Formats: sequence, C-alpha cells, structure tokens
Amino acid sequence: MRLKRPRIRRKILFTLERQLVKGAQYQLLVVAALIGMISIIGGLLVVPTNSPSQTLGEAIWWAFLRLTDPGYLGDDQGNWRRFISTLLTLAGYVIFLGSLVAIITTWMNRKIRHLEQGLTPVTANNHMVILGWSNRTIHIAAEIFQSAGNLKRLFEKLNIKKLQLIILSEEVSPFQMQELKDNPMIGRKAHEIILRTGMAIDREHLRRVDALNASVIIIPSLAYDRKELINPDIETIKCLLSLNAEARKFNITNLPYVVAEIQDDNKINAAYRSYNGPLEIIGSNAIISRLMAQNIRHPGLSQVYNELLAQLTKNNIFTKEFPEAIDFSFGAVKKAFSSAIVVGIVKEEKGKYIPLLNPDRKQKIESGDQLILISRKYSDLEADLEILENDSLEFSNKNPLQVEEQGEVNRILILGWNEHVPSLIKELTTYEDESYFIRLVSLKPLQERTKDFGIFNEIPERIVIDHIVADYVRESVIKRIEVTTFDHILMLSSDRMEEEEEADARTMVGFVLIEEILENSNKTPSILLELADPSNESLLKPFQSEVIISPMVLSHLLAGIAMQRELYSIYNELFTVGGPEMIFRRIEEYAMNGSTATFFELEAQAESHGETALGIFIERAHGKELLLNPAKDLVLNLSEVDSLVILTTVY
Repeated sequence: MRLKRPRIRRKILFTLERQLVKGAQYQLLVVAALIGMISIIGGLLVVPTNSPSQTLGEAIWWAFLRLTDPGYLGDDQGNWRRFISTLLTLAGYVIFLGSLVAIITTWMNRKIRHLEQGLTPVTANNHMVILGWSNRTIHIAAEIFQSAGNLKRLFEKLNIKKLQLIILSEEVSPFQMQELKDNPMIGRKAHEIILRTGMAIDREHLRRVDALNASVIIIPSLAYDRKELINPDIETIKCLLSLNAEARKFNITNLPYVVAEIQDDNKINAAYRSYNGPLEIIGSNAIISRLMAQNIRHPGLSQVYNELLAQLTKNNIFTKEFPEAIDFSFGAVKKAFSSAIVVGIVKEEKGKYIPLLNPDRKQKIESGDQLILISRKYSDLEADLEILENDSLEFSNKNPLQVEEQGEVNRILILGWNEHVPSLIKELTTYEDESYFIRLVSLKPLQERTKDFGIFNEIPERIVIDHIVADYVRESVIKRIEVTTFDHILMLSSDRMEEEEEADARTMVGFVLIEEILENSNKTPSILLELADPSNESLLKPFQSEVIISPMVLSHLLAGIAMQRELYSIYNELFTVGGPEMIFRRIEEYAMNGSTATFFELEAQAESHGETALGIFIERAHGKELLLNPAKDLVLNLSEVDSLVILTTVY
C-alpha cells in the first residue's frame, strides 16, 4: 500500500498556478486576495497595541493603508506598530506595486502581440483584399498604390474616398511590414495596409478580413511545393467555394468582384463554376508560356512586354470612355492624342468585353465603346477636340505587309524546369505552320516530365523533344548539349529551389557559362532568362540577354485586371496566336526616304499599311534601346539595323 505523503503545500501552489495562468483578471484577483490576507494579518498583529476605542476593522484598514501607500511610513507610535508598518510597507512595494506593474505589463505585451498577429476581425466596406502572401503580393500592392488614374475611376465607381487594402497571410510578422516599407513604390504608405493572419480556405478567416463586404478580392497563387494532393490551384478553388458558402449563409446576392490566379489551365472551368459573383481567372502558366513563345518567334519582344507589364513607372495599357469621340472614325481619333497611342476599342456586350485591336481606320466609335491606349500615366489620356471636329480624313490604303514566317526547323534549348514548360510546349503546338526541335536539359526525372506532359493528348510530329537529365550549371554538360547549334535558348527559374535567390543564382551561373562558350562562336542564338526576383535583373545589364520576371508580370496583370476588368480580354487577345500581334519591322520594309523622321511620320507610314506603330528599337553602342510611345515630334536618326515595334493583324 502506497503512503500518501502530505501534499498540502504542493496542492496550494498548484491551485495558485492554475489561477495565475488564466489571464490578467484572475491574476489581479489572486493579488487582491493576497493583499486582503496580509491586511487582515497585519491588523491582527497590531490589535494589542490599539486604544480601546479602535476596533479590529479599523486595525485592518490601518494595515491596508500601509500596504498600499508607502507615504504613511513614519506616522506610527510605538516600536511594535512601527515594525509591523515597515513590514507592511515593504510587502506593499513587492506585492502590491510589483505584482500590479508586472500583471499590467504582461497583459499589455500579450495584447500587443495579439494585435500584431492580426487575429482581430476588421469592419470595412468597399475595400480591397489580397488573399495570401506570395512572391506576387508586395508587387500587387505596389501596383495598386501607384495606379492613381485607375484608382480614381474605381473610387468614383464605388463612391469611396480612400483606398483601404487588407492582406490575409498565413503568418503576420514585423518582417512582412518591413518588406512592404522597403518597396520603393509603397514606402510610407505601408502603414495604410492592414495585415491579418489566416488562410484563404478558412471561412472564419475570410470573415476576419470582411471579405464579403469588399469591392475587389485578389487571389494570387502560391508557389508550387512538394505536396502532390494539395496544390495552389486546389486551395484557390476551395477559397472561391468558401466565399460562395459565406454568401449563402448571410443571404448576400451582391458578391464582390474576384480576380484569381490558376496555374493549371485544366482547372480554370472548375474555378469559374465555384463562384457565383463577377470573376476573372488568370491562367498564369498559359500567360507566361505565351509570352515566351512569342519572344521565341520575335526575339526582343520581352523588352516590350516588360515595359507594358512592369511597374507603372513606364508605359501601360489603359482603357477609357470618350463620349466626345462617338461617331468619329478610329483613324481620326488616333490622331487626337499627343501623348498616347490608341491601339484599339473594347466593347461590352452582355457583361463580356470584346476587344478590337488594330481595327480598320474607318471603324466608327459607338456609344459605350472604350478606347484602348498606351500611355505613361492616366493623365496623358487627353484628346485634342479640334482634330476630332475635323473628321474629313481620307485614308489611302496600301497593300498590307506580310509577317515573316519561319521556314526551317526552329531549334530551341530549354535549360531548367518549372510548371511553365508543359504549357510552353502546348502553346508551340498552336503554331501549326512551324516546326520545332526542343532539347530539355534538367535534373527533373524523365518519368516526372512525362507525367507533366499529360496535360495534352498528343504532341504533333512537327515538334520533336529531346530529353536530357543533367545539371546545366556544370561546364561539361554545357559543352555536351551543343549550345551553339540552337536558334533560341530559354533558361527557366527552377521550381526545385525553396528560395527565389537560389533559383535565380543557378539561372545566372548557367547563363555566364553559356556566354563563355558563345563568345567564340559564329552563331549567336537569342537567349531569354526567366527570373523570380526583380532585383537580380540589374546583374545582367552588361550582358546581351533578354529577361522576363514572371512574378512581376503576373502581379501587374492581377492588379491591373482588378482595377480595370476589361484589361483581361485585351491581354488575352494580344497574347494568343493569330489575330493582333506585336512584331518588329525593319525600317526598309516601310521604304522610308531619308535617314531622319519623326515618330509621327513613322506612325502615318505604319497606318497606311493597316498597322499601328508602338515604338522603335534603336541600335546603340551598348545594345538596342527601346523607345515605346516616344514624343510625336521626336526626330529619330534611323539606320538599316533599327526596327519598329508594330501592332499588326496576322491572318
């Protein structure tokens, strides 16, 4: 039989501990009880020294005053009362003041940490919400804060006066706020951004950001991880389903406008079926693969896309309705803008936007039409009404110029692997008149590649794929894969790396090795690098290469489409095969007389062939320089190696 040892002291300490861990309220009650107990003991100890008229209650009150207020020390008579008063005063310093300060300080620190974690729900209306923290989130926020013109339109539409941006992140820390502050396009405005902790797939966390009362919700896709059953697209669709369920629970019929990113094209239809409100789905893999495919067909195009799809410090695509342009011809309207280039019209029919890029110059502007323009800032979208009033222009049409077609087999070397590769191969299959030999060099096992290629049924015979499992950052591998025999080299940011810096480091090291081999080669293939971190682009400035920064491009698309829904239809039309396309034309193709011309003259020459001039590539000593949307009266010194950036229609 076990002996039960006396455990009264341990029982008291355990009970006291359980009360203290319950929070500040219980801690204060324990301290209050301790103060009361000490006051009673102190009062009992001085009762023998009291006068006959002083009761026990008055003695306890005397002890409480000495315990809570040190100022009474020295007012007492008699050695015993002074001794007890001194003990009570010292106990007051330790228990009353010390405990009270410690409890309040701990409570305040806990409350501040709780607030910093973003666990309290917000109450807002017509705000903007970004669900998820990824490598796109900061760039999306920067785009939104810099889009002054688009924000003004959005404010007028929603009848709000100030932007309120809320970001939902799985973890909220001071590091994230510092990242927002470090972005030059956000800076001090970072304090206007509200961070909340939570997951987009959790309905309770959606309430934390008051998602159903938002005007716009942006759902960027997270990076691919090593989970096989749960990927970012599944989480995005689950988020859309959660928003729908919340709307049904609270009987909300006017759902917020959502812009979501889906990586796998096969899940786009499922995403549209998951949400009953206004929704635009951005197929990120398809978008990036289309940009890569068009850059392969027209080397140098990445610089144009980087300017149109980068931060708003450069040229961007805008849409705006001009009631004064109604019933005027498109050709006349184009001449009415001195600081912008009109590239088309977008019409709204039954809630859908239909873009007409590079339309016929005789096309009339109708009520409700919005013009599509390229401009540096929204304030430049001003038309010269005097030119519009004189619409007696006669258009002299010349024969349309042919778009150069590829004759021989196009040899492409792809170094690295990420989720864009299958989409790129799929995109190249849409160019039915072109043949490709593609060599894929990556550490990804062949079996996994074959599994990823299952997104489409069959690869046509005109596309031959050669798989090599190897590490391209090794010089021996670079020499073995016959770099000099290819027309185009595409270097991808690997998805096998946890950090963007690590992925970009491998890409740049491989590029330097290739540059060394090509230095003594007669053939110079075009090289396109995909980077994940925009800060690394400056490291490649001394080299002749093209760069596409996927997170920046996708961030611009998500932010732009969130503020101008019609932009999605424009980008979708511009990036797909056939129809309106951006190409380059040599100066000699326009038979320009003389070595100098203004951009206005170049625009007129392109327009006479049914095309739209967007800018010019000028050969400099340090390489080609892109001038997109230059001043109309800018005099350009032209040479045979210069080329125009043209928007044309491919049939």
